[in-house]
Amino acid sequence: MDEILAELTAIQMRIARATPTAFRRFLHGSINWNAPLITITGGRGTGKSTLVMQHFLQEEKDPSKCLYISADNPLALKEGLYALGTAFFKLGGERLLVDEVHKQTEWSVQIKALFDAFPGRRGVLLGSSRLELLSQKGDLSRRTLIYDLKPMSFREFLNLKHGLELPSFSMEEVLSDHVRIASSLADMPVRPVADFEEYLQRGCLPIFPLYSGDEYHQILSNLIDKVIYEDVPALRDVRNASSVALKKLLAFLAMSKIPSLVVSSLCGEIGVTRETLYILLDLLERADLINIVRPEKKGVRAARGTRILFAHPNMYFCVAGELWRHSAERGNIRESFFASQMKGLYEFHSSETVDYTVRLPSGRTIGVEIGGPGKGKKQLQKEGDGFVFRDRTEVGFGNIVPLWMAGFLY
Repeated sequence: MDEILAELTAIQMRIARATPTAFRRFLHGSINWNAPLITITGGRGTGKSTLVMQHFLQEEKDPSKCLYISADNPLALKEGLYALGTAFFKLGGERLLVDEVHKQTEWSVQIKALFDAFPGRRGVLLGSSRLELLSQKGDLSRRTLIYDLKPMSFREFLNLKHGLELPSFSMEEVLSDHVRIASSLADMPVRPVADFEEYLQRGCLPIFPLYSGDEYHQILSNLIDKVIYEDVPALRDVRNASSVALKKLLAFLAMSKIPSLVVSSLCGEIGVTRETLYILLDLLERADLINIVRPEKKGVRAARGTRILFAHPNMYFCVAGELWRHSAERGNIRESFFASQMKGLYEFHSSETVDYTVRLPSGRTIGVEIGGPGKGKKQLQKEGDGFVFRDRTEVGFGNIVPLWMAGFLY
């Protein structure tokens, strides 16, 4: 076992040397790193592993007291998490970092037994689906703090691209002070409209500085395939035919300019039953490939008014790039962006009178319309408190807010 731990430590050191440290994701400052057990979920490519490695490189007094293990490493698969963790803790180790934790059989049972056997030791678990992590036999839901790492915000994109430290704002601050916030960027190397266009196409994952546009989309395509053929089967026993159906469903969503859920049309297009369709949509949502935005007070299988959007706008350009690069009507792109920024921060719903309603922490509910540079306020007439988030707009006025400003919420 000593030889295996030495090899895993060498792997950890190589990863640490290659870890960038200048830019940190928004979530870093929100995590209680002193908690006994931390779980970080999020889609592939969002930077979970880098986030954790950055912390232990820069904040831990003695990095040798930590051990990073990727659960799908052949050595880890051979020995198991419990045996490796036991050996490490007996040698004086204090914190175990387990990446791709869902790749181990009954991983939650092993983790629970390990930390029951070594009280006072700490751990960080990295995985994909929050629901999958909470549904395991080990019942870790009462033992771990869970954090979700979203795709990059537009603010993070600007910070990484231009080497800035732009602050985030609450939705209330954006709504009341968006003109001043936009004007404050005038003396910086930021071109909000042009930068936002780049962000929509290739800026939602922190790997974007490493690749050209086509290369970025190829990497993203590979990540999507990895989710379909590896991660989704871990959520449910999915056969090859179901994986093909998932790919067809993604293609349909990429090509459709109407994000509303039309069950009969989708079933016919993909060649599945209604029940299977709901299962496939649930799997894609749990795997962080799509966002399903439902009307308020409607069940999870409500069709009328429900909108299905990719988890972030880069996915449209990845799956059907030529269509969206030359499309004058970019409704899906805009709405996918808005939904990706809202998710996990605010309660928001699709609506029959406006595009979305957003409930703020104060209890205030606003109506939101999303559109292009010519989008007017007509549909807000029935809303007592409504705003238009307008694309390709550098500075707004009144209740007309530049769409890119929704990317400053985290």
